[in-house]
Amino acid sequence: MIVDLTVATAKTLVRMRRDDLVRLCETREIDPSGTKPQLAEALLQWRDRQANDFSSPSSAGTVRPSSGKKRRRKTHSDATSTGTPVLMRSNRQHTDEPRTPVPGKEKESEELELDLESLGLEDREIPPERLTKLEKIGSGGFKDVFIGKFKGRKIAISEFRGQLSAMDIKELKLLGAFNHPNIVRFLGVSIPENTKETPVMIVSELCSNGDLFDYVRQTNAPSLHKVLSMMLDIASGLEYLHTRKPSIIHRDCKSSNILITAKGTAKIADFGLAKVKQSTRSMVRSLVGTVNWQAPELWHAHPKYNHKVDVFSCAMVFWEMLQWHAPTKKFPWEGMNEHAIYEIVGAKRQRPSISGLRKQWCPELVDLIERMWAHEHQDRPTITQVVESLEDLLTRY
Repeated sequence: MIVDLTVATAKTLVRMRRDDLVRLCETREIDPSGTKPQLAEALLQWRDRQANDFSSPSSAGTVRPSSGKKRRRKTHSDATSTGTPVLMRSNRQHTDEPRTPVPGKEKESEELELDLESLGLEDREIPPERLTKLEKIGSGGFKDVFIGKFKGRKIAISEFRGQLSAMDIKELKLLGAFNHPNIVRFLGVSIPENTKETPVMIVSELCSNGDLFDYVRQTNAPSLHKVLSMMLDIASGLEYLHTRKPSIIHRDCKSSNILITAKGTAKIADFGLAKVKQSTRSMVRSLVGTVNWQAPELWHAHPKYNHKVDVFSCAMVFWEMLQWHAPTKKFPWEGMNEHAIYEIVGAKRQRPSISGLRKQWCPELVDLIERMWAHEHQDRPTITQVVESLEDLLTRY
């Protein structure tokens, strides 16, 4: 492979195969150990040294000057939260729904290199020219979402405005490994040569009915059997995450992060806040998510929690689904600020009203929800037990 280092950048070098970078380093007597970004940086430093060695006032040759721009460096993907799903969102913003807090954008020096090989996504790259963007269906955070076409079928295209964040990189890494009917399917990523002029695009399956938050409010209440089936979809998706090796805690399970297909299947999306849990015994420490759906153990200054936070949040989503028949659909603690929620849920241990729900739906389902949102995590069922309970209810209703 012939590479002109005089015009190479960190971005163009990192997109090469590691074996090719190693060969470039070896022919220049550069230590070939290290990651791809490290090898790219070593090659650029070698180039700059060569330029300095050969440039002088009496030199007849022309040496390409250094650009003077600060090169981007790769940062770790353990940053905190972002609030808007990378995948498909509905065609409007939920102005009345609480949002997951969005941090400030990283400084220019913290911009991230998207290294598909290190993410295990080398075979998922889609050339931009193979994608066709159609109508815009959503916008929020630093992303715009479009219906698009790829290989003759409709898909969802999430287009990033500006540079990718650590959360975006982390989500990509997780998405590439998922394979479950109740997890939104990731199809690939499109990386243009110049990401400052043309955005990075994430391609996923199209969930044409938008998210559950809107779906509950825009469609007539379905039968109990259908509601139970959708609840089982959600619980099954969470079970897939919880039982992986290593297991994953979603940490932001709420109705706007659950997408609905044309056939009414529910699929979990938005893994920017997901936490990989290496040990089956340890508790995780950090604070993320959206308060209205959150388990109270997350509200400490240095929280310790496990998979049961997803079970609690799932109960809040299930309760929200049981509002389907009501003239005015509500989400948990609608109209209350976070301090009031801390007081009523954490200190007073109250939960959303279940008045009339046993009669409207079925008592066993409401009993399950009450177990799922128990104050102490050890009193909640596992998500596998939730799946089993829903499967049993489906045979009876």
